[in-house]
Amino acid sequence: MHTFTRLSALIAAVAMIGLGSTAALAESVKDTGSYEAAYTKREMQPIPDQDGHVLMLTEASGTATNPGGPLDGLSMNQRETADLRQGNGRQQGYVIFGKDSDQLIVKFEGDVTTTLKDGQPNTTMKGSYAVVSATGALAGTQGEGNYSGYFTAEDKFHIDWARPKSVRCLYVSPRLISSSPSTSSRSEGTMR
Repeated sequence: MHTFTRLSALIAAVAMIGLGSTAALAESVKDTGSYEAAYTKREMQPIPDQDGHVLMLTEASGTATNPGGPLDGLSMNQRETADLRQGNGRQQGYVIFGKDSDQLIVKFEGDVTTTLKDGQPNTTMKGSYAVVSATGALAGTQGEGNYSGYFTAEDKFHIDWARPKSVRCLYVSPRLISSSPSTSSRSEGTMR
């Protein structure tokens, strides 16, 4: 009887979670991380319509930090274009996280802002991204999120990201309520 009581409590708890808003549950769990990157290629093309207008094509590399997450320790390569006027404008590109056949590609776009702080340029960036491809152990990864970052040196920068994370959950078949523990069925699924 004690086992039946514990099983009933488990069923009730799982049923209550299942009746709640899955969107609210997914939003409450975040996948966060960051990376430090250094430019490996940087090409600037001046646009002669006004002073300080440049079109940039860059590539940067580094390592991701994602404690407890799937990207922790993976190498990253960022390929970007930026259309800047006096250090301000739009940026867009791709970040490729990978190790061997495990690869995640995200597309990003956002704004670059440069202000003067103590007479020195202070450049920050902020925007959104979406997963466009995932292979290997990262296959099935989906989602979108936001990023923000700042330059740590002329050729180095730091990026932080956050996104709602897929939540592993236990699906309990309605038959479980009317079945004995030995004939019940359950399966794992992923909420996205």
